[in-house]
Order: sequence, then structure tokens, then C-alpha cells
Amino acid sequence: MYLLASLLGKTSAGFASLRDIYCLGHTLRLRFLLFPLLLAASFASAQTSATTPSALWKQVKIEPIAALQVWATYTMGAEVYRPDEAKYEQVDDRLNFQLRRSRFGFKGNVGDRVKFNFTVAADLVGRDLLAGTDGGANNGPSPQVRLWNAYVQWRLSRESEKSYLVAGYQIPQIGRESITSALRSSSMEKAWVQNYLRRHLVGTGPGRAVGLNLGGLFLKEKLSWGYDIGVFNPSMQAYGNNSVGDVYSPLLTGRLVAYFGAPESKAYTTNHKLNYFGERRGLSLALAGAWQAKGDVFQDNYAYGFDFLGDYDGWSMDGEYMVLGRRGYEDISTAAQTAYLRLSYTLKVGEYWLEPSGMLAQLAGPLSAADQSAAAALSAFAGEERVFDLGSNFYFTPNLKLSMHYTFRKGDAGVAGAGATVNNYFFQSGVGPILRGDWLGLGLVAIM
Repeated sequence: MYLLASLLGKTSAGFASLRDIYCLGHTLRLRFLLFPLLLAASFASAQTSATTPSALWKQVKIEPIAALQVWATYTMGAEVYRPDEAKYEQVDDRLNFQLRRSRFGFKGNVGDRVKFNFTVAADLVGRDLLAGTDGGANNGPSPQVRLWNAYVQWRLSRESEKSYLVAGYQIPQIGRESITSALRSSSMEKAWVQNYLRRHLVGTGPGRAVGLNLGGLFLKEKLSWGYDIGVFNPSMQAYGNNSVGDVYSPLLTGRLVAYFGAPESKAYTTNHKLNYFGERRGLSLALAGAWQAKGDVFQDNYAYGFDFLGDYDGWSMDGEYMVLGRRGYEDISTAAQTAYLRLSYTLKVGEYWLEPSGMLAQLAGPLSAADQSAAAALSAFAGEERVFDLGSNFYFTPNLKLSMHYTFRKGDAGVAGAGATVNNYFFQSGVGPILRGDWLGLGLVAIM
């Protein structure tokens, strides 16, 4: 929608109704929220004839963001560790309803070279801690809302997609699963390898950080390519989570992707999807890496690997392989590997679409005593986890779908044994050591 700048010219006698007064208040609030974004946009205003604030405001276009993901799940075989008895004890199977994800906010543009996004999230509302699904604690009887995205994207080149600067609170461009929206995934839940990667680099599950990313697209008829280079705040885990610590190094990221056939998009974006509903024939192959030099705990922290996405008519296959490593100050080091592979086929059913899909995901970390000791000293992951998701999605539109999937889970704690919390399979915040159960889920995703 267009911002109604003309409202600012009205006098109190000129309002026809209370609705006009509300619109004025709503407009003023939006201007206050967008002020920092427009300061950045003003640097790009040389692209147009806008030389005054009122002329700049006339170029602003805003549209709302709203999305919901609601689940009903049934968990089987979950176990909780009892320290007094030094063993796991099975808990009751359970039905659980939860608002898995919700997104609200707005996005828009200033002219044809500046875009912005401001999104908040309320997730995991109603989640039972002993449900087999991934995630943190229940978001409580009075759900908390958190900032999800807040960034400005500026096209540096006037006539091409070759160079964009993205500044603000955003997801670093590394890892296919991490940079793909969960609401666009073909599996009911994303491959949780993204959680390992995000926590390894940024320190939090959402994986967002404040920083700068330079990226772009070079579009050709048969072979195109894109790039991203970023510098971000690393994990802030010292001084009450308000500092990276006494020893400082920024987090550096990079990704280079080649598109054979049709690219994923004809315009540069930091948001990605998987299903093109038969409209893409192309293969994306990417190499990516991240590095942070000295910190309080390690000499260096790194991740590297590759990812891919192939689409051919209704078929879609995507996956990634990443190495997550750290090197300590006392001649110790650790490394773990994460990987996933997902396959789906989308077929037309009348006016709708049916998408059967399957996914395998794995963490392969240290299992021996010496290697797990090094991982613990460097605050890294250990042990193994395997996940298999199988099910189908039914799309009324590309933005409205029903899903039914079954998720199988297994883990191996290595020599750490019972009661260890070496990876996500064995630990749940608010509970402690567990063995996650398998679960059957029915889900709804609605995107505005």
C-alpha cells in the first residue's frame, strides 16, 4: 500500500471522521518506525529527483507481513533422564497443539533501489517441553514477541543486480537450510542442521546478527552466478550477553553460487525458497564458509561446506554438507559435520497441488573420550543425531498449505553415555537430559 502523506496536510477541521484521525496516528507511527530506514534511503535518493522529505515520502511503498504456522503433533517414546537413578524413564505419549511460528511486520521500498524489512516473531506458543518437536521452551501463557528481521537493502548499481548492500539485523548468508524460510520448507520442520550451524557461528537458534552483507547476481542465459560477503557481530556470551568478551574478532561469511539453467530469482534477495511449482528448470550449486579469529574460548571458529538446489518441472531436491570446527589455545581442536538431503515432487490436483516429500538429516560429532573432552572444552557439539521426515503437503495456493508428516529420530552420545547433553537429541531447555521421541504431525501454514 502507498503511504498517505497527504494526511499530514489536514487540519483538525478537515477530518471527516474518527477513521481519519486513526489513519493520521497510524501514519505518524509508521514514520517514526521508518525514520532510521529512510535516513539510509536518503543516501540513495540521488537516483531520483527527490530532494525534500515530502518528495522522498511520496516514493515510499509499504506492504504488511503476516504468516502463521500451527501444528498438532503426537509424540511417542520420549524419555527423561533421572539423575538419582542414573537412567532414562519413559514418559507418556502426548498430543500437543502449538503455534509453531508467527511473523508480523512490514516491508517496502523507497524508489526503485532501496528496500526495507521489519519483522517480529512469536514462536513455540503452547509447546509441551516433552513433545518430540524441536525448539526451546513453551513461549508461556503471555507469549513473548521478539525482533526477527530489521534491515535495509540498497542496490548500489543503477541498472543491474550486480551489487547490493544489506545493513541491519539479518541472517548471515551461509547454509541452504539456514537461509531458507521455514514457512517455505517441503518438510514439516526444517532440517535442524541449521540450528547447529547458527549456534556455532552466532550463538543463538534464530541465527540473526547485526552486520553488513554485500551481494549480487550476474545473470546470463544459461549460466548465472551470485555472491554474498558479510561481516557480523559474533556471539555475545560475556558480560551478561552484552559483549563478545575480552578478546574480539568479527564474524566473516562468504557464499558463491552458480546457477545452471534458470536462476532461483531474477532479482537479488537474501530470502530463499525450494518449491517453484514446476516453473523452474535449474540447478544451484554453492560453496560457503565463515570464520571468526580469536575469542575468549578459541583461537579460531570456522564453518565451510557446500549446498545445492535442483528443480526440474515438479521435482525438487536440495541439501547441504557443512563442517563446523574450532581450534583452542591449548593445542586442542574439534570438528563436527552436518548434512541433509530432501526430495519432493509436486503434482497438480485440479486447482491445487500435492507434494510428497522425504528428508534425511544428520549431525556427526566426536564419539571418543578424548575428542568429546576437547569438544566440551571448546563449547562445541558432540555425539550423533539422525532425523528422517516423511509426509505430504497439500497446497490450496503457494501461500496456504496443509501438511502431514512422520518424523523418526535417533541419537548416539558416544562415551558420554546416559545423561549427556552433547547435542539437540539429548537436551531440552527446561528439562535437561532427554531422549527425544518420534512424532506424527498435522500442520497448517498461511502466508499473507
